[in-house]
Amino acid sequence: MAYERIGRACITRKAIPGRFLIERRFVPESKAEPDYGGTVGLSGRAIFYDAKTTRREVLDFDNLHAHQIGFLERMARLGAIAGFLVEFSRCGEVYFLPIQVLARWRDTLARKSLPYQFFAANLVLTPQGKGFLIYDYLSAIEDQEQRYGSDYAALEIVAPTRRARKAS
Repeated sequence: MAYERIGRACITRKAIPGRFLIERRFVPESKAEPDYGGTVGLSGRAIFYDAKTTRREVLDFDNLHAHQIGFLERMARLGAIAGFLVEFSRCGEVYFLPIQVLARWRDTLARKSLPYQFFAANLVLTPQGKGFLIYDYLSAIEDQEQRYGSDYAALEIVAPTRRARKAS
């Protein structure tokens, strides 16, 4: 709603189809699309993403659902902005991870997680927003697309080197 108020985008949180059981437990009825979707301002470009938070210094792929990844990959092939808004809660930083980058990382390096160092070295830190806008992730996406192109083909996928441990 905050982006809509300033005429920059209309992005809504999708309802998750499901029902509550007698034990007051919610059970989803189907595998839903990502939590957020809409249209970006003047360009009219579609945007779809899911928000993830991690306390660790890696984003584990176990926390990313296969049906969401598939949906996001299909949308990106059609020209939509698609990915994950990832918060590293320990350092209070948020990044937009495009699905194209996630797919190339997964396919090129065959790893099951993406380290914080990769985000910090290659993606644009999402700036704090103003007013009702908590994080201005659209600005980060625009900066990333200017840097790498909307297909992110110019981003080189290289695993960060591990820091050597000090000998005791």
